[in-house]
Amino acid sequence: MNKIFKDYFTFSKNDRIAIVILIIIMLIFLWLPNFFSVEKSTVKADTKIVEQIETLNTERQNTYINSSNNNTNYTTSYTNSDALAKGVLFSFDPNTLSEEGWLKLGIREKTVKTILNYCSKGGKFKQPEDIRKIWGLRKDEADRIIPYIKIADNGVASTSNSYNNKYSPTPAKPAIVDVNTATSQQFKLLPGLEYPLPYKIVSYREKLGGFLTVQQVKETYGMTDSIFTAILPYLQIQSMAIRKININTASDFDLGGHPYIDKAVAKAIVIYRSKHGAYKHVSDIKKIVFITEEVFNKMAPYLSVE
Repeated sequence: MNKIFKDYFTFSKNDRIAIVILIIIMLIFLWLPNFFSVEKSTVKADTKIVEQIETLNTERQNTYINSSNNNTNYTTSYTNSDALAKGVLFSFDPNTLSEEGWLKLGIREKTVKTILNYCSKGGKFKQPEDIRKIWGLRKDEADRIIPYIKIADNGVASTSNSYNNKYSPTPAKPAIVDVNTATSQQFKLLPGLEYPLPYKIVSYREKLGGFLTVQQVKETYGMTDSIFTAILPYLQIQSMAIRKININTASDFDLGGHPYIDKAVAKAIVIYRSKHGAYKHVSDIKKIVFITEEVFNKMAPYLSVE
């Protein structure tokens, strides 16, 4: 055993030098990766951001799929309920028809209450097409009942032309309004703009931070093409005091509350800021992988870095 130990574990001077050199080389190779630690940590951070953004994209896709499924189920049940609520068609005068009569026609109870409330406040239907002015009455419902509307002569038409000329008031031309400063009461005076649209326009303007163009008024929930076309000649922009969101201090909740900023985009903006520091320019958010040029151009006017 002594001979074996001496043969395998006894080193000459040159052997010992070679072993020391080999150990030094190994230590150098072990330390070398730390020289690039800054670059490595940056790559790692960027990789983590990409992973988080990919996770957000996955959540968005799942949410969209679930929403689509829910909408499909809703549409199916809605269609079935429509089939049951067609009602019985008969000739009627919308100015005098009772609640039971509207329900018999197949009009939904909530819409019936809106019609009766309109009539009780002095509202009159002068021609069949006027029924379309009722808030909540769907186009298909109006199309179905309009052919059966028979409005009784109220006696005004049979009077002399001189009487009509003397007492028929000429409607005043609505005033042009600044969409960024007009109140709901001023919007109410525009032709065809009935409750609750005037309030919805003001509410949407507040969420948006102000209108950049009058065309943005059309984005208000419940605004139809026909109504917007009717009020467009009375809309203008004189005040451009746009309220902006500071992307260096805003939370994802603040950003996600804006109509043009998706909640996943809001989270990505905050995550990227936490990893790379404050944004120097609004355009820096385009470095986030799923913010396209189109998305950026839409929300950029409402963002700032100070």
